[in-house]
Amino acid sequence: MAALLRAIFVTAYREVRTLNSIQGNNFFFFALLLSMQPESMVFIWTVLGLVMMLPALAAPLARIPEIRMKLWPLEVWQTRLLRPFTKPETQSSPWLWRILPMLELRQLARTLDFWLAALLGVAGTLYRLLSAHPNEDAYPVLSLLVVLCLTTLAQNLFALDGLGGRLRWKLSPVRGYRVLWRKGGVLIGLAVLLTVGLNPLAALTGMLAALAIGHHFSVLSPLDSGAWRFTMGHFFPYGFLQVIGMFSCGIAASRGELVYLGVASVGWLASSLIYGWVLEQAPLRNV
Repeated sequence: MAALLRAIFVTAYREVRTLNSIQGNNFFFFALLLSMQPESMVFIWTVLGLVMMLPALAAPLARIPEIRMKLWPLEVWQTRLLRPFTKPETQSSPWLWRILPMLELRQLARTLDFWLAALLGVAGTLYRLLSAHPNEDAYPVLSLLVVLCLTTLAQNLFALDGLGGRLRWKLSPVRGYRVLWRKGGVLIGLAVLLTVGLNPLAALTGMLAALAIGHHFSVLSPLDSGAWRFTMGHFFPYGFLQVIGMFSCGIAASRGELVYLGVASVGWLASSLIYGWVLEQAPLRNV
């Protein structure tokens, strides 16, 4: 039994070491920038470290064939002890999990970007509810931090589809702009939902700006990303422009300057139409 537990530890450690995709994530560069402020560095890197532990906890023995595991000389209680570390039974999935693919949330829930955004959203809401004297000026900033976690997904909308998934989208009768609306709409709804206790207007504006800029990379230079990893992207120049546009428009909208919400909305709509057409016209070899 000790040897099996050691194997679980080694597998989990290797999973953590394979998280190289964080180097292409927008939030990673922002965290490096915040490292210059010790009071902010501790919280940000603690949250990031907790999220990076998820791949290590996500069934490290799932790669072992089930027939091989049945050959192990284990007692009944030992088998039950190892059950949380093996592949979960799909038949016992909750009914909600079965309808998530309709909203494409199931794909998002398999990225660390989603869980980082969820953790920051919950932490920000708890700060507002439980703090004796919360700083109201922090609400839009916290909301945009949640959006920042999702900006690399906005820059790489087809990250988890793979080449086969992109080919299916390309060959489907669905118009290109509707494909971008469907994928981007999930991110918009998620950003607003996670910041409903903070400043959803800032989150909505920031997400629209991030998507408007991210469509170029999503359509012309998609990168494949694995499950339970941070989404791959390019911080320079796409991610940098996303962060600037997101924070500029989001902060301005949170201060009542709704013209920036209009600018972000028009930019997202125009970008969707243009790059939707590009998606339809692109040769299959470039998909």
